[in-house]
Amino acid sequence: MQNPINLVMQLPRRALFSYRSIVSQEPACWFLYQPYIWHGQRKLKAAGVSPQERIVSSATQLVIDGFPGSANSFAALAFKRSQKQYINLAHHLHSPSQILQAIEREIPVLLTIREPVGAILSIASRRPYITATQGLHTYIGFYSKLKPYSSHYVISTFEQSTQHLDRMIARVNTVFNTNFDLVDIAKANADRQTKKAQRDSEKLAIRESIREEKRQEFTLEKNAQLLIQAKALYQAYEELAHQRQ
Repeated sequence: MQNPINLVMQLPRRALFSYRSIVSQEPACWFLYQPYIWHGQRKLKAAGVSPQERIVSSATQLVIDGFPGSANSFAALAFKRSQKQYINLAHHLHSPSQILQAIEREIPVLLTIREPVGAILSIASRRPYITATQGLHTYIGFYSKLKPYSSHYVISTFEQSTQHLDRMIARVNTVFNTNFDLVDIAKANADRQTKKAQRDSEKLAIRESIREEKRQEFTLEKNAQLLIQAKALYQAYEELAHQRQ
């Protein structure tokens, strides 16, 4: 059982997460989402990375994005490292409205997706204030918003993103008539394992503990219908992904 004080302290963060989820999904709320874009750009600039990677613009050549915890980091980094020349890539937007802007501008989009429990546990282990209920509502809203536009992006499941990203980039090239360099998936996974081995074992243990605690929330009755809906949505995307291989 959570400490009541910790629970109260988490409430503002939970509210902000729900707020961000709502404004990120609606193009009409673009101006309300703008501060989050600026925040992401400042973080990139501080890290020596182009701020343009956090926004879709006329200069964007490719978007790799999806719900958090869907191998977005792996896919974006592996893609960037595999290109012989600089590609203006937008990633980690976590915003359906940004993806819709890319579609409107006819910019290629690789949409990442992971089964809902795995994706939500991934983000909740890093942000423990997020509840399973919040995660499910956000997941459903995210992919429901984009589903009508499925012919305008390439879908990449978690397995495809982490094991067959080379094929997915080849698929992007075919669908959008682009010429991106293919990803060396063996090297990308080797780099990931090296990075994983260098992580703080204590922090990893804490995250795993949080993950297991959060997993129990999915068994609550209030989440039953949400989980069914989220899984059905994922299955629909998964079927589309495999149909288009």
